[in-house]
Amino acid sequence: MILPSLGPALLTGLALAFARAVGEYGSVIFIAGNIPFVSEIAPLLIVIRLEEFNYGQATAIAAAMLAIAFAIILFINLIQAWQRRRFAT
Repeated sequence: MILPSLGPALLTGLALAFARAVGEYGSVIFIAGNIPFVSEIAPLLIVIRLEEFNYGQATAIAAAMLAIAFAIILFINLIQAWQRRRFAT
């Protein structure tokens, strides 16, 4: 079957696309709305907190984004390692 052998490549592509999306800053800020609790996004919240000189909250949001991104990439790597062990012959 082709699909099981494509799994690791698809997961890698997904992880890279996610990392790219998290890393996009400028274009996301221009597109994002600023409706409270509706269209606020994390990079926009960081900018707002920095403009308010609230560095603690800006750092907390950035750290949470980093932790979530790390956890997702770690999860994808664990799935890939499991796939390699499972289908290695």
